[in-house]
Amino acid sequence: MCLCPTHGMMAGMDPKPSDIVVAGADGCRAGWFVVMRHLATGTVEHHTVPTFAALLDLCAEVSAVGLDMPIGLMDMVERGGRPPDRLARERLKPHRSSSIFSPPCRAALACATYEEAAAATRARSSTGGSLTLQSFGLFPKLREVDALMTADWQRLVHEVHPELSFATMNGDRPLEVSKQKPGGQALRIEVLLAAGFDISAKSVKRLARAGVGRSDVLDAYAVCWTAGRIASGVAERLSGHPAVDSRGLKMELWV
Repeated sequence: MCLCPTHGMMAGMDPKPSDIVVAGADGCRAGWFVVMRHLATGTVEHHTVPTFAALLDLCAEVSAVGLDMPIGLMDMVERGGRPPDRLARERLKPHRSSSIFSPPCRAALACATYEEAAAATRARSSTGGSLTLQSFGLFPKLREVDALMTADWQRLVHEVHPELSFATMNGDRPLEVSKQKPGGQALRIEVLLAAGFDISAKSVKRLARAGVGRSDVLDAYAVCWTAGRIASGVAERLSGHPAVDSRGLKMELWV
């Protein structure tokens, strides 16, 4: 398996617009659900891969990947999480700010149980920081990403939050209805349609199957849209201080 990013081109060659392919990936019970989009034609491909290593191999030659999973972890716990997490919550007020959770510190990620991880979090917080069960539930996927991500891979793979993508698609207005509700899913399909995707409730239902939920499909489409903005040079980067973690990974979110 090749784990060297080629960034969609041979050295010294710029891709023609018709060559640009981007991808969006969301973690799911089956592994990772991936939407790959050809920017010139708008056509998409769908893949489900079991591991993050397989995702990197699948996407090694695309121009940009939007990943719905934190990249870059803090060593100490700060109120509100990493700087880009705080900026994202401000951007998503008043309806979707709660969708941004604070990733764990790296020491907590190494713990086997919730109790151990919560204790490691408290030990590295001066403000009584705590670890949510939602965050702990993502530890397997977070470990996959943290084990393989490098500064070189981060030139290709970019952290994207789907609610930021949907808000930007929606004229910089956060969506009012949760994606867990049928009306919220219908609204997200409408927003994706307006953004140029050929998607419908029927196609989302067809793509969702064992280990892949409808919200996983919608989120992968959303972060794929932002990957297209990154490849086109029009995306915005949310970041702050400190910008780089102890492993040299940038802590940033793209919209």
